[in-house]
Amino acid sequence: MRNIKYVFVFLVVLSGCANPINQRTATNYFQQGDSALAQGDLSHAKEMFSRALVNVRLGHMGAEAEAQVHMKLGRTQGNMCEYEEAEKHFIEAVSLNEKVHGNESPLTFSSKLELGQFSYDIGWYKKSVEYFEQAFEVGGDKLKESSPRTYYEVLKDYGDSLSKSGSTEKSSSINKELKENSRYLSQESSYVRYPTECK
Repeated sequence: MRNIKYVFVFLVVLSGCANPINQRTATNYFQQGDSALAQGDLSHAKEMFSRALVNVRLGHMGAEAEAQVHMKLGRTQGNMCEYEEAEKHFIEAVSLNEKVHGNESPLTFSSKLELGQFSYDIGWYKKSVEYFEQAFEVGGDKLKESSPRTYYEVLKDYGDSLSKSGSTEKSSSINKELKENSRYLSQESSYVRYPTECK
């Protein structure tokens, strides 16, 4: 969801036809990708996560592990301004999380919310409205209860997306809610947005 704020643990999902060599290789590539991403070496992170994805599939590690790699590739390529590819990875992660965990799962919600946030950050406002709505529908109330600050930070961006997409009535309703809960927006956010242009 918010860029690099929510960290997934890479799980080795064993199955009867699993290939342990590919599993180890996938895990090693994933860890190297994580390290490169943390250091800002996006090109290397992309290469490592791409290799991890191949080996996750060859190792029959399952949809859950594959979804986590897609999330990392989405974040990496989103920060490289490779927006179309990033969106594809996020959408695939959502689909896989729904398949494994169901629509109400926190992992499904997280991947949907990140897709909405990514779209908002890069200026895809109509798409961000659609993705935010899908996310809030399945996990908005739980996020509001568990982390009000994050909820209202995301709600602010959702409301702005609505306004910039022409849905002024709904955005006005959200703005009213934000004013009533402004204390949650008073602190400086540590969230780093996806870039709108890359060198």
